[in-house]
Amino acid sequence: MNNSMLKKLLALLIALSMALSFAACAREEEELIVDVGEPTEHTALLPTEAPTPEPTATPEPTPEPPYVPADVDEAVRVYESYKLAYDPIDRAKVEPNYPITQPRYSMGEDGVYRSSSATGDNEAVIMLTGDLMCQTRQQEAGKTATGYSFTESFDYVRSIFNTADFVVGNLEATLSESSPYMAESIEVEGRPHLNAPATFLEAVRYAGFDMVVMSNNHNCDSGVRGIYDTLDRVDEYRLMHTGLFRNTEEPRVNVIDVDGIKIAVLSYSVYFNHKEAHLTVDGRDALLNVYTKEKVTYDAAAARAAGAEFVFVYIHWGTEYMNEPDDSQLFYAKQIADAGADFIVGSHPHALQPYDTVKSSDGRTVPVIYSLGNFVSHQTKVCTKDTIILRVVLKRDETGAIAISEQGYIPCRVIKTFLDKDYVVVPVVKPYNNGMTSQFFAPAYLRITEIIGKKIKVLGTL
Repeated sequence: MNNSMLKKLLALLIALSMALSFAACAREEEELIVDVGEPTEHTALLPTEAPTPEPTATPEPTPEPPYVPADVDEAVRVYESYKLAYDPIDRAKVEPNYPITQPRYSMGEDGVYRSSSATGDNEAVIMLTGDLMCQTRQQEAGKTATGYSFTESFDYVRSIFNTADFVVGNLEATLSESSPYMAESIEVEGRPHLNAPATFLEAVRYAGFDMVVMSNNHNCDSGVRGIYDTLDRVDEYRLMHTGLFRNTEEPRVNVIDVDGIKIAVLSYSVYFNHKEAHLTVDGRDALLNVYTKEKVTYDAAAARAAGAEFVFVYIHWGTEYMNEPDDSQLFYAKQIADAGADFIVGSHPHALQPYDTVKSSDGRTVPVIYSLGNFVSHQTKVCTKDTIILRVVLKRDETGAIAISEQGYIPCRVIKTFLDKDYVVVPVVKPYNNGMTSQFFAPAYLRITEIIGKKIKVLGTL
């Protein structure tokens, strides 16, 4: 066999070997495709491709239930970072002087408070006041052989409140037997210690108040135990309340049906005399209602979701003993209006401040009274004795919308001794003062009307 034939035979063997190799590769590829199982047609997968897995639902995390202390001792351990600088007092509970009567409002099965005396006429007469305080000289004057009585402070305004469908004021005191009363220790840690006997609430109920707002700079005066004691006493005397809480589970929003119109009253404070440092972070979040725009926005929306048609916001702010709002009040008022408030009520300065309106970002005109001053106190500065009862009437129109149909105020003055009664709130105008006269009336009227301004009507005349 010559070289030419050998070359042809070798080329034939190489070609046969390559054909057998390609056939084997084809069979292996077919087997791989069949092993995959999907797709059923023999569509080759790219080396980087993989079958798309079926989507699996991610379970929603189960929210932890809100922490609720088992009792006040556990709350003190969890919510208090360190104790206030006073010795705890072991004293018997101060008992009411009279049986505690049923309140005008009670909560229905739907969580809405309703009045037993409601007429359902879709016209709500609402009265609002400033600071309800029970200080050293009031406590000394109110002490009796068996306890304390403060009802005479409200003898001359009780008949006015009886004409309202709903009455609310700012309770600026703690009510704790385990803490010194202010008459026993006027200051703790260099700050006024506003702790009072619980029977002060007897006077508040006697006056005709249905609700108290409770967020203010004295919330922490008696520590965590004092907060619990105070809330227990307010519940005992059957007053609606908001602004101070026992834990995060307690509702932040109350809805009140006032003669067919559902309202909410919210309460916040911008500071707490630095005594909030005695609380843990969890304690501040759970017990106090520290003002933020976001919190008001959330609460106002929650109130409306629960049925509220009109939202009052009490805000504890400003500079003490000033008859004009400071820059922070002007700033916060716009924020609160934008957050959804329909009426803004200020407290803390212990002095009256003007009535005005602010325009919210959604175009509403929101009334604001920058401070209602003290409604009752032992304070001696002239500005701390001038006060008012704010009267707001809400009405439903033919379209079903709620609007303010009337608003005005009754000028009053706190008088140290009046007709043998101590620390009495007295209307200074007719017909609300039953024809009584006093050297204090005309000067108080002139000061009050000048401070409040002409954008809201004064009710009554000298």
